[in-house]
Amino acid sequence: MLLKKAGSNWVDGDRFHNRDAELETLAERAYGGVHTLVTAPRRMGKTSLVREFLRRAQHSGNFETIFIDLEDASDASDAIAELAAQSRKSRSGWERIKSGFGRLIGGFSGNIDSLGLAELRVQFRAQINAGNRWRKGDEIFAALATGKRPVILAIDELPILVNRLLTREQHDSASARTQEVDELLSWLRKNGQEHRGRVILV
Repeated sequence: MLLKKAGSNWVDGDRFHNRDAELETLAERAYGGVHTLVTAPRRMGKTSLVREFLRRAQHSGNFETIFIDLEDASDASDAIAELAAQSRKSRSGWERIKSGFGRLIGGFSGNIDSLGLAELRVQFRAQINAGNRWRKGDEIFAALATGKRPVILAIDELPILVNRLLTREQHDSASARTQEVDELLSWLRKNGQEHRGRVILV
């Protein structure tokens, strides 16, 4: 089950400063529809940089933005459930996701828009499994790509999930763990290519 931490150490807005060159580069790449990989050692401010970039991109009115944090994800299904839940921040995408995922969340008797983020994660995660996760993930990307504005999708802590998949001590063989990592990264690559310019990965 995907659990979230109570707090984090990133900063944005008035507390963010001295990264104008990096923000400009991220903006140029986003306007060009180019996917971007941000790398640096831990605790160097990558999350703060990306969060501030997303804040400014959303404020510009030219993009919708979604941030997903995979630090606590234990497998690819958790990652896709997190993407589904966080997609609520995409106005047009969320309407399509709710419509297309009606069967997925059909067991919920109330108004799904009234659920908190943690409850949404639980609803999605309960229905996403190894047999349907890539198809469900494709549906989410397709929904996000149809909006009036491009979506910047920032994926934080992907290396932590990859490492967790490769090193987990379960009954899976090393080749099965490697295969899941390969499937996850191939799925992201495929959707990044298929929806280039509509969903911009950071």
